[in-house]
Amino acid sequence: MIRLSNGAQPLVWHVTHGEEDGLRSFVGRVLAYLSHNELHPYVVWSMASDDGKVWDCESGDYCRDIVEAEQIFANRARTVPRRGGVTNKQGDSNG
Repeated sequence: MIRLSNGAQPLVWHVTHGEEDGLRSFVGRVLAYLSHNELHPYVVWSMASDDGKVWDCESGDYCRDIVEAEQIFANRARTVPRRGGVTNKQGDSNG
């Protein structure tokens, strides 16, 4: 499980190494649940981390329902979302 620095609950995430891009060590996308946002409780963010454990989020798409959020996540991560975990094709570990 990953931890988002903003306190949101990660539902699905996709992670890659970011060094080649001159970015932080890990970059990815996350579909998260915001318990305090009744109007748009699901959000898809870009995220980055130095250690692969705690992630900073930015550039969010906020959604009313999870189906819409899953579609946005799939487009941003270029993968098929799988709730409750990672979407990496190489296993079930993120980092």
